[in-house]
Amino acid sequence: MRRDEGFTLIEVIVSMAILGISLVLIMQLFSAGLKSAKASCDYTIAIVHAKDKMEELSTTLDNDSGTFEDGFKWETEVQDYRQIEESEYKLQKLVVKIVWPEALKQQKSIEMVSLKMLTGEEKL
Repeated sequence: MRRDEGFTLIEVIVSMAILGISLVLIMQLFSAGLKSAKASCDYTIAIVHAKDKMEELSTTLDNDSGTFEDGFKWETEVQDYRQIEESEYKLQKLVVKIVWPEALKQQKSIEMVSLKMLTGEEKL
């Protein structure tokens, strides 16, 4: 009895189905990795912008807003926090908010908050 060498049609169909499913899963993993990398990059840029604005805000103490060149928007806010009892020191609450557009027209944001101590001699 002679046996023909080669694959049957069913074996080829099953192997093609396994190959197709595995390729789709691998592509989805790469896509999710790219989305995560983009989100991480956006958050890093937003934190750097917030730190820069916080440093600027600690010297100017002005409420303001604007847009960076890369499309990130910022808002700053200075609020009276509280007077330290029986002293000439006063605390100011400094808030910096960074907003940027995300996919599907959603907006992401971060907010950085700090306190600054002022003496009676400094301008409020």
